[in-house]
Order: sequence, then C-alpha cells, then structure tokens
Amino acid sequence: MSTALRLVMMSLALAGCGRAQTDVDRWLQRMHDQPKAGAYGASAAFPDGKVMQSPPTGTIAREDVLEPSSGVGRDSSGGYAASVPLVVTADLLARGRERFRVLCAACHGAGGFGGSVVAENWEPPRPPSLRAGPAAALPPGRVYEAVRDGFGRMPSYAADLTASDRWAVVAYALSFRGREPADSAERDDARRAAALARRDSLGPVVEP
Repeated sequence: MSTALRLVMMSLALAGCGRAQTDVDRWLQRMHDQPKAGAYGASAAFPDGKVMQSPPTGTIAREDVLEPSSGVGRDSSGGYAASVPLVVTADLLARGRERFRVLCAACHGAGGFGGSVVAENWEPPRPPSLRAGPAAALPPGRVYEAVRDGFGRMPSYAADLTASDRWAVVAYALSFRGREPADSAERDDARRAAALARRDSLGPVVEP
C-alpha cells in the first residue's frame, strides 16, 4: 500500500471519528438544553401548578422506620433498652448468626471472643470481646446503637442491616454470654483471643 493511500485512509478514519464525536456532543447538548423544571418551579402538568408534589398518602421513605419502637435502642424514658424488643425465636437467632458471621466476626471473632485474624494483626486497642469485659456488660440498647451508629473504629452498619436485622445481631451477640464455644470457628476464636495480650477498645462502661 502506497504512502499516499495510507494517508488518505487515515484521513477518512479521523474524519469519521470526528463526525461520531460531533454527533455525541450534539446529543448531549440536546439533553442539556431540553425543557426542564427546577424542584421549586412551576408546572402546568399538575393541578396545583407546582413541580414538587407531596408524596401519596401512605408513602414511607426508605430512611423511615416502620416500627419506631424497634428502630431505636432506647426505651420510653430515654435510657438504653434492657431487652431486645422483638420475640427472640430460633429463626431470629439464626438470622442474627448469619449476619454476625458476615459483618461482625471479621473483627469480633466468630464466637465473640475478639480473637479474629483482624484483631491479631491490629494494634491495640483491638476489637473487644463480647463475652467478657466492658462490652459484655453493655445493655442491649447500647449494643444496638453501636451496630447502628458505629463506635470508635467500628463503622455504622445502618446501611447494611435493617432495624430487625440489627436486633437479630444483638440477640445473637447476647447469646454468647455464659455459653461455651459452639463450633470449630468459635473454638479457634477463643484460642486466638487467649493468645493475645488483649486490651479492649472500650474503657469503663459509662452510662448516659
């Protein structure tokens, strides 16, 4: 192929690319220039002439809690809830175990001993044991708020767990207190925790 022919073909290819890009720019500009209304603008499309409409009756925002009493860790007096506000069934505990193993065990250990691989490789203060020490003395409502809002280096899991799932995790975490390891993962957690020169991330329990 001659040099002249190569140059002609390259010119045609570049011209085609330029046209394609021009078409894309034109389409994007049409989107930019199309008629639109601001949130607080006027519109003849609605009877009240407003763009922003009230939600239909009965609509619930994603962020709203369907059962306010179970969506907070406080009781009617403002103190931390002393019990899980759901019926603690085998199914609830199974759900709590499943969510705990996915989201919590990486730091607190499968059995709540705090002997996770993360804790082994984390400088103190490490994730606390949920079986002994200050964390094991926290009321259920405080544990719920820690799951919902985060605590120290622990992030919030509000976006990952519904209110009922948070309480399921709390109920499962509470079930650690006073029982022996239930499987090999929990036994491994216990052994690693015993080998750590632990200092929990929580100081003395401070009531609000």
